[in-house]
Amino acid sequence: GNLYYDHDRPGGWFNAATGFGALGYAIPAAIGVALGKPGERVVCLTGDGGAQFTLGELMVARDENLPIIFLIWNNHGYREIETSMQAVDIEPVGCDPTPPDFEAVAASCGLPFQRCSPDAEALATALRAAHTRDGASIIEIRVA
Repeated sequence: GNLYYDHDRPGGWFNAATGFGALGYAIPAAIGVALGKPGERVVCLTGDGGAQFTLGELMVARDENLPIIFLIWNNHGYREIETSMQAVDIEPVGCDPTPPDFEAVAASCGLPFQRCSPDAEALATALRAAHTRDGASIIEIRVA
């Protein structure tokens, strides 16, 4: 995300929290931003692995009616970690957790849900639809 998102605009901000210690950071960070900037639309980009650390926080977004679009990039695992392990000839271990059914997670939280492919037009269509809704919503981008 930090390679492609144009955040250098008034009011724009992007925190990539790179490194392997940031899993689970995105969802609660987005909630903090939404609480700190009432009325502003927030877009949260997280992977399926990182999202699993803080799924319960989606209920906070729903209960507080926060205008957050949660984009969950679902590659069915910890691919960045797996690639880094392979790059130094370490056999990947623990990089393939089964992700939850994010549609069921959204339903259990009472949040609108969309699933789309990673192509730009599909994502743009999903984002436009999400921007018309009040409160939080989830878009799952299936890449694997």
